[in-house]
Amino acid sequence: MDKSSLNKQFALRLRDAMLKAGFNSHRSVSGVDVEKLAEITGYSIQICRKYLRGDATPDNVKLIEIAKKLNVSPGWLLFGESNFDSQSNPNKLSISKKLLQYILTEAQALYNASANRNDLPDFILELIADIGQINATEEQSIKIIDLAVTSARHFGQANGTDDVRSRNDSNT
Repeated sequence: MDKSSLNKQFALRLRDAMLKAGFNSHRSVSGVDVEKLAEITGYSIQICRKYLRGDATPDNVKLIEIAKKLNVSPGWLLFGESNFDSQSNPNKLSISKKLLQYILTEAQALYNASANRNDLPDFILELIADIGQINATEEQSIKIIDLAVTSARHFGQANGTDDVRSRNDSNT
């Protein structure tokens, strides 16, 4: 897909998300209120017009901010992938069986290594939701899962060490 086509598709999805959020305008050619987009994002009206005309797409940070303000996933907004309502319906997750099995298998080690097991279910659910929303190959997703689990294992052990240190300090 060339850049011009990507920009145009982004503009259409941005318009759809804005209409769904109630930011419509009868006096605008695009049918949405460009001033409202500028207001909720803090970006200039000029750049918001460029986004809506399909003349530009935002950088990654701005894309994530816009998606969050409009309650859509960044992947859907930029590429049309993922579930449109995935952020507005947090009870619905979409992930392949193979990736889910991989996450659960890798996370099993966290239960054995972690001092604070109460946070693990939330961590695992957030990881599943994140993997379901990104536009990545299975191989890339596995690398992301490995990074997340390794980080959780490292910080979980660090927290356990800090807890032991704190108890030892208070006993002296």
